[in-house]
Amino acid sequence: MIHAAPIIRIENLAVEFVDAGAKLHALRGINLSLKANEINGLVGESGSGKTVTAMSIMGLLPRFTAKIVSGSIQFKNESLLSKTEEELRTMRGSKISMVFQEPAKFLNPAFTIGTQIAETVRQHLGMNSAQAKARALELLKRVGLGSDDRVARSFPHELSSGMKQRAMIAIAISCEPELLIADEPTTSLDVTLQAQILGLLKSIKESRRMGMLFISHDLNVVREIADHVSVIYAGTIVESGPRDRLFEKPLHPYTALLLRSIPDPRKKGNKLAAIQGQVLDPKDEPRGCVFAPRCPLAKDRCFTEKPGCREHEPDHASACHYWGETWKL
Repeated sequence: MIHAAPIIRIENLAVEFVDAGAKLHALRGINLSLKANEINGLVGESGSGKTVTAMSIMGLLPRFTAKIVSGSIQFKNESLLSKTEEELRTMRGSKISMVFQEPAKFLNPAFTIGTQIAETVRQHLGMNSAQAKARALELLKRVGLGSDDRVARSFPHELSSGMKQRAMIAIAISCEPELLIADEPTTSLDVTLQAQILGLLKSIKESRRMGMLFISHDLNVVREIADHVSVIYAGTIVESGPRDRLFEKPLHPYTALLLRSIPDPRKKGNKLAAIQGQVLDPKDEPRGCVFAPRCPLAKDRCFTEKPGCREHEPDHASACHYWGETWKL
């Protein structure tokens, strides 16, 4: 059986920030890959490195405070880390695109939605004004914002949160990128709008056969949309595997504890499970497992020896010394 090559492959990526002279370890050597027509859900607590991973791919890390210490990012066998800023600017939007968490911050308040979409396709696809306008209307219809030009003529402040998110998605897919990064695209939306946006993203993925990195802290959302799941903690991928297998049989204590913390209507009235302790301080560089200080199963070895991420089942890997033991969390 021939396996499709990943369109994005991240290997041993380590990123540091400098804050008042102190080094903050944002990513500690992560490995992640994504194929065409696949949604990889990158999930973890706030501050775990999800957005830093996305910004590293996009080449949008802060120039003076962030540093890529080691590793590589390959997009279809091209090194993104060796690209110039001009080359990355050409790729953004045309080959790799991103939907941001809060669209109001990234939609220009001075221009209409139609103008912003048209400018994107004119820049990357070389369309003239009439072609770009027609393309903008086509895209707005595609994302469920009507078949007339009302939304195209609107400014961002005239749209609801859900409409702004759809407009942001329209801009992101306007040049038919091969990789779409969606960074917490449903966080500020109610349950109904959330379901609509998830359905829209799945539909776009299937029709365009694009790869999608879907970033979220919400396991329920990831379970709804992802084909593959990567669990990140303190800048480290601690588990990665097919969605159903990972949810049914987690191989890392952190994943298992995250799953226990999902609210369950059947357990109404019971105390919600929580992971004890605090997330690892980015300034710390532990000798062993990054999760050891919070892990109820940790042994001496966990504090002195860093576990590698090993594949224990086909396409299902975990960074835990004792993954094979019977857990009782």
